Parts: sequence; C-alpha cells; structure tokens
Amino acid sequence: MPPDSEAPVPAGAPPPGATFRLHPLTPIALGGRILGLVAVFTAFGLAQPRTAGGGGPSGYAYAVYGAVALVVFARGVVTVTFTRYHLTGGELRIDSGMLARRSKRIRLDRVQSVDVLEPLAARLLGLAEIKVTTAGSERATVRLRYLSRPVAQLLRADLLGRSTGIGAGRVEAPERVLVAVPHGRLVGAVLLEMASWRLVLLLAGPVLAVVGQRNGHRATTGLGVAVFVWFAIVIGHAVWTRVSNLWEFTVSDSPDGLRVRHGLLSTTRQTVPPGRVQAVLIHQPLLWRPFGWVQVRMNVAGYGNVDSSKRATLIPVTDRAFAEALVGWLLGGLDLRRIPLTPPPGRARLRSPLWWRAQLAGADDRFFVARHGLLSRTTDVVPHQRTQSLRLTAGPLERALGLASFHLDSTRGPVRTRVPNRDAGEARSMLDEQVARARAARQLVPVTPAPAPRSA
Repeated sequence: MPPDSEAPVPAGAPPPGATFRLHPLTPIALGGRILGLVAVFTAFGLAQPRTAGGGGPSGYAYAVYGAVALVVFARGVVTVTFTRYHLTGGELRIDSGMLARRSKRIRLDRVQSVDVLEPLAARLLGLAEIKVTTAGSERATVRLRYLSRPVAQLLRADLLGRSTGIGAGRVEAPERVLVAVPHGRLVGAVLLEMASWRLVLLLAGPVLAVVGQRNGHRATTGLGVAVFVWFAIVIGHAVWTRVSNLWEFTVSDSPDGLRVRHGLLSTTRQTVPPGRVQAVLIHQPLLWRPFGWVQVRMNVAGYGNVDSSKRATLIPVTDRAFAEALVGWLLGGLDLRRIPLTPPPGRARLRSPLWWRAQLAGADDRFFVARHGLLSRTTDVVPHQRTQSLRLTAGPLERALGLASFHLDSTRGPVRTRVPNRDAGEARSMLDEQVARARAARQLVPVTPAPAPRSA
C-alpha cells in the first residue's frame, strides 16, 4: 500500500492517522425533523390572533416546545463531543459514548460498500453521512453522522481505496456513466407498478358512491367518497415516496467499484467495491411487459432485509437487453442465453396447474439460474462461489407426488432462489452438483470482466 503522502491531498482534507470529529452542526442535522416540527408549531402559535379571552397557545405550550428542542439539541451535542473516528492503515475505529464508552473497529478489507447519504436536513446544512457496510450482519454497519460534504466525499474515496487494495485515495476516482434513468420512464414505470390491486381498491370508492347515490343511501355515498379519498392519499404517498427516492437514478463504473446515485430531496451516493455483489435478479412486472421494461436488484453482503428496498436496487427500470448485458458484465461474463434451463416434471401440474411450466432452472460451470413467474417474470442469478447454503424441502403433497423444492441461499436480500416442484431424485442431484460447483468455483481465479455495456 503506497503511503498517503504520494497521493495529492486537496485543501481541507484531514491528515492521515489523525483523530477526527463530527461536524459542529451535527446536533441540528440529527434533530432536523423534531426541531422542524417544533419550529412549525411555535410559528403557528405566534401567528394565531390574540383575543381578550387569551386565545392561542399558552406559555406552558411554549415551555414544552423549548424543552423538547433543548433535549434534542443536547443529545446531538453529546454525540459530537464524545464521538471520534480514526483511520489508520487497514482499520477504521469509532469511539463513542459518554457514560458507557464504546469502541468499534472495522477491517477495511471486509468492507462491502461505502455510501454517502444526504437527508434533507443535512443537505440544507451542507452535511453528509458516511455509511460503511461490512460483511456479516446488519450490526456491522457503521454510520458517521455528520461530516461536511467535501470531507465525506474524501473519506469515502479513502475508505474505498484502502478496502480495494489500491491504497489510500485522497481524491475522488473518475467514473463513467453506464445508465441514467429518464424521468418520464421512471414516473411511468412507478405508476404502472403501483396500478395493481391498489387500483381496484381506489375504484371501489366511486362504485360505492354511485350505488349509494342511486339507492338514496347517504351513508353508502359518504363511505364511497371516504374510501376513494383515503386510498388516493395512500397511493399518492407511495408513488411520491418511490419516485422521489429513485429520482435522478444513475449507475456509473469507477476504479473503486459500482456507483449508484439517486434521490430528489434526500440523496444517496452508494459505492459497491468490485466483486462484492452476491446475487442478482431481473424482474419484469406484468404491466411492464408491453414496453419491454425490467428492474434489476442485487444482494450485497451486510445490507440485510431492512435496506433491500432502497439500497439493493441496481436499476429501477431499463430495457431487458441492456439489463442482461449489465448483469453479464457485473458478474464477469454471464450470457443468460447460453445457460440451458429445464422445467419440472409433468406431474408438477397437479400441484401448480397454472404456472408449473414457468418454473425453470439450470446451471453452467459458473452460475446457477432460476426463472419463475407466469404473469410477473423473475430471473435469479447466483455465482457458484457466492453460494451460502443449500436446502431441500418437501410438503405433504410434494412427498405424495414424489417432488421436492431446491433452495439456494445467498446473503440476505431480495434474491431468494427457490426451484419448486422438482422430481425428488433430481432435486437431490441438483443439490449435490451445486455443492461440487460451489467448492470448485471458490478455488478458481476471478474472471476479469469485459468492458461495461454502453448506456441504455
């Protein structure tokens, strides 16, 4: 590893090996929501007209507002005062706690991803959060809240440089944009994705209102209006949340890994070092099929189920051809068309009469692939060396039909590979063969990836 002095150090960058603190404005950013609500309530009370009877909030209410704001701010001050972080060699150490002191050490060679998060309150103050995810459980995640935005970007570059073995990076590595999701396509895809059973619930309101009006039942009419308004708010909020979270979604390639940026009000800059993606799925909802759109999600060690919906999205919507090309490049030379997939035996129709033909699975010497779904179609891809565990399950009906289900477990995340309704002997052979493939794959030298696909 080259010494830090060999890399150019931008103005304002912290010196290597020193002890660093959080930004002084951290207390305001940490209590942004609560302090904002207190400010709104206080302003609303002051704006109310005073009457002779003493209308408007009392002094007690203002005292409560002030106490809440003071407690929130004091908690942030304690966090800033007693939190230190140290970056030396191949280790990041976080010391925190006022009464009970805690020291957390992170080996940088175990880092799975480094994200720069900017919630709205922090973004307004020019601050950012560093989130470091390591291999293991969700408890292995470390958050540094908050640093100034330039320091956060430099720290991310430094952590990624050390974790990938290219040395301490004091400047942001260059990047090449692979895909930027158009705004119109994103909004259309989210609306189509939401227009499923939610649309049925939304239309139930007008139906009830019309029935009540024709029969002269005011209660039914009012119920129909209330149902429509309620589900319109719920669906509108869901659409807004997803669109604002995925706004300006950009995927880029850089020497320190795959970079994903997105967000309208609160922004996220996620970097996954090379080779840390454990499994990938390509999903196509029913209403996207006429447009040929798909979404790509991934398993990354350490993310877990809590962050799956936000941080495990590789591309929210793109063309199938580009998605398959990107997944092939990301996994080091995968060609889904060359992997033979086989269906379950004919007697599987007795257990799954409608969709048994769509339950396909197969493998080559590097990847295991499973495809399922009759209306919404999903393809799971797991490299053999990323196999965590294998299982066979069989319920009463499966055992009666001589069938079994094969499960291939990767790290926790959206990709959960299951091959149902297989002949019991075939399922057992599939498990034994996958054990052998996984063992052999871990002994091979990693494949150098081909050039990344051009932007869609």
